[in-house]
Amino acid sequence: MPQQPPPFAGLRVLEAACRLKSYSQTGEELGVTHSAVSQTIRRLELTYGLKLFRRQGMRMMPTDPAIALSKAYAEAARIMDRAAADVSADASDDSLVVAMLPSVAKLWFTPRLHRLQDALPELAVEVRTARELADLETDGVDIAMRFGRGDWPGLHVEPLFDEIAFPVASPDFIARHGPVNDQRLAELPLILEEPQLWPTWFAATRLTPPSPLRGLAFDDAAMVVEAAAAGLGVALVRRIHAEGYLDAGRLVRVSPNGIKTPLSCYLVWRPDSPRIATIRRFSDWLVRECDRSGLLEAA
Repeated sequence: MPQQPPPFAGLRVLEAACRLKSYSQTGEELGVTHSAVSQTIRRLELTYGLKLFRRQGMRMMPTDPAIALSKAYAEAARIMDRAAADVSADASDDSLVVAMLPSVAKLWFTPRLHRLQDALPELAVEVRTARELADLETDGVDIAMRFGRGDWPGLHVEPLFDEIAFPVASPDFIARHGPVNDQRLAELPLILEEPQLWPTWFAATRLTPPSPLRGLAFDDAAMVVEAAAAGLGVALVRRIHAEGYLDAGRLVRVSPNGIKTPLSCYLVWRPDSPRIATIRRFSDWLVRECDRSGLLEAA
């Protein structure tokens, strides 16, 4: 006798009830009545021969079997969502969703979009920016440009470059404060960014940092670069953020000494992505752009 297929509609109700621990709230979320939820749970209990919920005060607490079934349903739903996304990807192989930090997108990637269009005119790119890491399993992102230590299990990880930070200032700032060199930096206005790298830079150059370390502080690399270009102080920047300003003469590197930051840049994607060929074409172009920018060279 063939085995009955799992009652997915009922398991959807079960999963919501396990999360919410309330039949009323489950009904509100799913657009059904409290009675419909209760009847569905009762049918599941009869199907599996198990007690799935116990009343505890005003809450319906799931039993261990209910929690196990809920997790299994959630995993099955995730697999189906991913399969649906992959089917859509097969139907539109010339599109790509790319994730990166907002500062990288604004300061480095966007100015290169015209070259991307010239190199891959058939490719439609959607750029998503966020400080949080994109979940390549669930949110539709095909490839991400990440900064970290390369430890992302389950993903294909390709190193791009190490991050090097070095001091910069605007020509106006230099004109107002006179020649800027390593020995003078401790007495000049500094621009700070979290995580703070200035102490590491002073230690690497065997100079004494100002104590306490004071200056305009920002939590966004784009704002740091803008503040330095506005002549508000000396900033410790990464080349990927400052390249456009350096090329335009709005910023000047004021020291030959740079430091390697704790994080490196990587490209990551799902090894089982249905868009591997498109991802490869895009990643090859991105590597060429990094090389063109001098990011692949040592400081």
